[in-house]
Amino acid sequence: MQHLWITAVTILVALSSVVYAYTRRKINTAALLGTLALGTGILITLRLQYSYCGLLTLLAFFLFGNLVTHYKYDKKAALGVAEGNRGMRSMNNVLGNGLSPLLFALSFAISHNPVSLVGFSGSVATACADTFSTEIGQAEGKPRLITTMREVPVGTSGGISLYGTGAALLGSALISLVSLTFTLDMNTDRQAFFIICLVSGFTGALADSLLGATVEDRAPLNLNKHHVNFMATLIGGILAIVIATATGKI
Repeated sequence: MQHLWITAVTILVALSSVVYAYTRRKINTAALLGTLALGTGILITLRLQYSYCGLLTLLAFFLFGNLVTHYKYDKKAALGVAEGNRGMRSMNNVLGNGLSPLLFALSFAISHNPVSLVGFSGSVATACADTFSTEIGQAEGKPRLITTMREVPVGTSGGISLYGTGAALLGSALISLVSLTFTLDMNTDRQAFFIICLVSGFTGALADSLLGATVEDRAPLNLNKHHVNFMATLIGGILAIVIATATGKI
């Protein structure tokens, strides 16, 4: 009964936040529908015991991501690197950042293995780390290409900076903290869970930069930034599972 009430309240808060974002034109209609579908998928796959944890983790990313998008937006707009339509998110954003967590949730539904929940958390931590890195790094940093360390213009795919790297660590840490709700019903080391999510999320963001520098908008694959986001969040989640399995902490 306790899980039922917590889940109901979480659904209400999450739904209200998404609808509010839509009315404030922070997401478009397709993104609204995609977000609702993603939330429904999480409810089904993580079931009553863990669905509120998954929704809270995704909601935290949704709120933090929208907030940081508007960090020095006018400066980023003047540089030509700000998200279009005043930061309004589309279905591509939902798929790029939400598809991997859904796959890990589906893995949990099939295997009932708690390590899949670490993968879920690691993938969302990656998404948040990458968003923080991009939005803060572009506003503050003097980027260098991750593969060569030569200076590049702001907004160059694969560019990293000191500010952006620190922001990535912050974004990963925030989601790692929220994802500790999973451990409330798990017999596991909470400190280890946090560290694994933190490391995998931060590393996943670095993987995003590496992919951006090597395959994004390049032949023969010609992947766009949303494809790269999906690949990076998948890498972050898989890395979390690998670390958890190797250390035996989960």
